Amino acid sequence: MTLASIVAMTIMSQTAATPAPKDSDFILFEAPTYSFEIPKEWKAGKETPWGSRDIKPAKGEGKMTAMTANASNSTWDDLYRTSLFFINREKKAEATPYREGKTKNGYPCISFEMKEQDGWKDRYYTLIQAPDKSALALSVKIPSKADEKTYLANFQRMVDTTKFK
Repeated sequence: MTLASIVAMTIMSQTAATPAPKDSDFILFEAPTYSFEIPKEWKAGKETPWGSRDIKPAKGEGKMTAMTANASNSTWDDLYRTSLFFINREKKAEATPYREGKTKNGYPCISFEMKEQDGWKDRYYTLIQAPDKSALALSVKIPSKADEKTYLANFQRMVDTTKFK
């Protein structure tokens, strides 16, 4: 079973059944080294000098993010610890242990979440390793429990459709 399947099953078990988004609800976003699908109403911002790019809805709060990392021999433990250092500088919360797997396109990855004090997971992260050992860190920040189903489905689509060039 792939990590993508496990994440999808977790998401489906935590939310009520809703119709899956249609292919026409998404567009292909292409960067120089990677691509993935995002909701067609969302806009991808410019990449910062440190390789980060926000993807935001036309209206409302929350966002998805893509951040590149240069090729390295870092282990998943190293990448997880480094990620948590920066994540907790922005907003402290309890991290779930990471889970290793593969994306639907066969790339090695890890996924984990950040839990608020009430146990709600408001931030989801997937780090994907490219064939050249570089990495792409994808994340979603869910603005409210009411938005959870939609944001998780959008994030899952982004992870599932990621391809490296």
